[in-house]
Amino acid sequence: MSEQTLIQKYFSRHNAVCENIEVSVGDDAAIVCPSSKKKLVVTTDTLNVGIHFYPDCKPEYIGHKSLAVNLSDIAAMGAKPLWATLSLSLPDINHDWLKMFSNGFYALADQYNLKLIGGDMVKGPLSVTIQIIGSIEANQELLRSNCEIDDLLYVTGYLGDAAFGLKLLQNNNHVDVHSNDKEYFLNRLNLPNPRLDIANNINSYAHAAIDISDGFIIDLQRMLTASNKGAEISLDKIPISTSMKKIIKNEDDMKELLTGGEDYELIFSISENDKNKLEAYSENEKIMLTEVGKIVKGSQISLTNNGIHTDIPQFKGFDHF
Repeated sequence: MSEQTLIQKYFSRHNAVCENIEVSVGDDAAIVCPSSKKKLVVTTDTLNVGIHFYPDCKPEYIGHKSLAVNLSDIAAMGAKPLWATLSLSLPDINHDWLKMFSNGFYALADQYNLKLIGGDMVKGPLSVTIQIIGSIEANQELLRSNCEIDDLLYVTGYLGDAAFGLKLLQNNNHVDVHSNDKEYFLNRLNLPNPRLDIANNINSYAHAAIDISDGFIIDLQRMLTASNKGAEISLDKIPISTSMKKIIKNEDDMKELLTGGEDYELIFSISENDKNKLEAYSENEKIMLTEVGKIVKGSQISLTNNGIHTDIPQFKGFDHF
């Protein structure tokens, strides 16, 4: 079966012409029509077998996650996703794999009205590269460099669950985990939820943001470095899931939640003047947000636990190199 036939069979669900797409999947390139009143936001991520997922990972999980990690970057900018391109390297043609992968991809894409408009398929080691193009109103982008002194720092969701899910896959844990909790941890690893829900509703007043892909500490430090600021973080305020609370035993376990990565939650900063507005929104929409610290002068992270200074973990998070 030819490359073009495979593309038409599995990746042409969004090829209909619509309001902002003139030419989609099936030609040499797509033609889109961005709004003249908005800025475009572009991001790209690659997931490789053996690095980002195991060879036996369910194809629908790979389809979902490869798109989710890109959507998380779009959320961290406060943007809305519009279009995606997909480059897929396959060692061979497996129709069951392609069907499940595309189902996982499209199920998430359709949640956000994101359209696949093109890409490429090649023979080679299993690898997925996705580019997303989104849009944003002028002056509403959430840049890493925009933290201000005395800003409050918030995180979405819970930290550490996905990293523990990876430990379970690697058989690298030494505690008994109930089957329901195990399923929860593995779903947090395999099916991350990009936080477009909150990002698209705070981008008019939040100052800076970054998504937590490599670990809370390392990603927060990246935001602080870009802003030339420091931060004070309260370890005792870090949000912990019900399943994780059964596992946490001591302060070192708490610190490990800050270093694992794969959370795809957001860290963002706001003025204290907007605290009530944010928390009212969180309560009304039932979106979990937790205040974990504040921006201060300096360039480093200071960590306390119940008001007592404690050391930053030596391992700060994942880095490809």
